[in-house]
Amino acid sequence: MKVGIRDIAERAGVSVATVSNALNGRQGVSREISEKIVRIAEELGYRKTKKTETKAYIRLVMFKRHGLVVGDTQFFAELTEGIEQGCQEEKAELVISQIQKGKDPDYIEKIERICADECQGVLLLATELEKEDLGLFRQCRSPLLIVDNLFRHERVHCVVMNNYDAGYQATEALIAQGHREIGHITSSTEFNNMRYRRKGFEAAMRAAGLPVQEEFCWKVRPTIDGAYQDARRLLEQRVKLPTAFFAGNDIMAVGCMRAFQEAGVRMPEELSVIGIDDTFLCQASTPPLSTIRVHRREMGRIAVNLLLHTVPLAHSSVVKTELGVDLIERGSVAAPCR
Repeated sequence: MKVGIRDIAERAGVSVATVSNALNGRQGVSREISEKIVRIAEELGYRKTKKTETKAYIRLVMFKRHGLVVGDTQFFAELTEGIEQGCQEEKAELVISQIQKGKDPDYIEKIERICADECQGVLLLATELEKEDLGLFRQCRSPLLIVDNLFRHERVHCVVMNNYDAGYQATEALIAQGHREIGHITSSTEFNNMRYRRKGFEAAMRAAGLPVQEEFCWKVRPTIDGAYQDARRLLEQRVKLPTAFFAGNDIMAVGCMRAFQEAGVRMPEELSVIGIDDTFLCQASTPPLSTIRVHRREMGRIAVNLLLHTVPLAHSSVVKTELGVDLIERGSVAAPCR
């Protein structure tokens, strides 16, 4: 079998980036480690080629299953900025690839080419990825790290915000204000992060001895206009409203708030709403939206660090990292007046 830099990294107990830097004479590797890497490379029969030298980069694969969630939003822009910053700190080149399952007729061939390539590592933006899609990346020759999704029961490395805790904290904040009839606004297009947020919501309700009433659980499209249109349609049916809603993200929260206000619902006096993400929409809405802050740039930087320095050392185990979140209180949540 052909020996690659990943084989050398595993034998030396260092990252792929360190091996690449040592073999190509770059700075940042001690003389002792560099000599060790060269010695192991010779023992394994490694032969460096010009083609190999060109592969000292990190690949970010932005996977879209349908494109309804992953898009040109503040969340993904700042996450990508964090990844770029992490690459700059590690002096690693970043190559970005786009894969859209629903639109690319040759998406399987694209994934196979990416998996057959050998680079410092692959960051797979997997927000829209489902379990059956994960199998397409099983043969990846380079270290692989899932970003923004948690496959808890799969043997794959992941870094993601703590979606369960986000749902729990948001619901707990509403309960602390005295709300007992609490609804949940979630995406009509399901994906893992929303499922974990729902679990956190349900757990907080159970902990407070409150029932989860399905009539208060709304499914809307995960866009501002889609959420607005769906909420407007539900309100036209004169559905009963809870005293508060936990929305699965700020986008759906703001879309629904517009529909509520057009229907004459006073906020937060008659209805409180809290979201997740802490995007610019929160302070642009009326009233300003209470939310759960997600540290997007930090997630990106940590993803790069894990990929280069932790994943290569996890030979027989997998690394699953969940970043904590913070409650941000603004004007959209108040004690119930009914």
